Amino acid sequence: MSPFSPSANAFPPTVCGTLTGQHMYFETGSTGNAGILEIAKGTTDGNRNFQIKVTYFTCDNLAKAPAGCTQYFTAVSGSFQSYNHAGNQLLAEMNYNNCFRQREGFCRLALSESTAMNPDAFLLSDPPTMAESDCILLSFLSFSTPTTSMFCGGILNTVDGDTVPGVVTSGPGSSFIVGLQTLDGDLSDLSGFNLDFTQVPCT
Repeated sequence: MSPFSPSANAFPPTVCGTLTGQHMYFETGSTGNAGILEIAKGTTDGNRNFQIKVTYFTCDNLAKAPAGCTQYFTAVSGSFQSYNHAGNQLLAEMNYNNCFRQREGFCRLALSESTAMNPDAFLLSDPPTMAESDCILLSFLSFSTPTTSMFCGGILNTVDGDTVPGVVTSGPGSSFIVGLQTLDGDLSDLSGFNLDFTQVPCT
């Protein structure tokens, strides 16, 4: 974890692959070394390129992500992807939170699979064609709804065994956080996720 954060999820994960358009927050101290970025290119041949923008936020900046948030989204609606989803490969040993700034007048967060279906918009584990919520021993998303808090398999839905993607919505008072935990091992047949999010107005 970050030595400057009380959250166990505050240390940035090791990422690779195609990361175009992705971002990552890392908590730093106000003095001394802010952090170290290490890039390992390996020994095999191949085209590798990167362009990384670094931005520092003051402690009172409203754009600063809350503690323990590796990714932070402030819009009412949009999309977000697992790291290297564009490379069609779910990364191993991920344990981080995607956080959404709750806007005034909005009480719940709704998620659905993106209509951009290539790569597959949701494929975290077997079975690849069904929704699954018994995910303890699998790679999974954590997101609190009135009926379940874990999502895996190949379809995003709250109904186990469903083969049609649906909209999953947080319950009133639930946090606007979507966590990802993945196994340590071969995940070569899994693409990760590409999800749309929408904040739902209070009623």
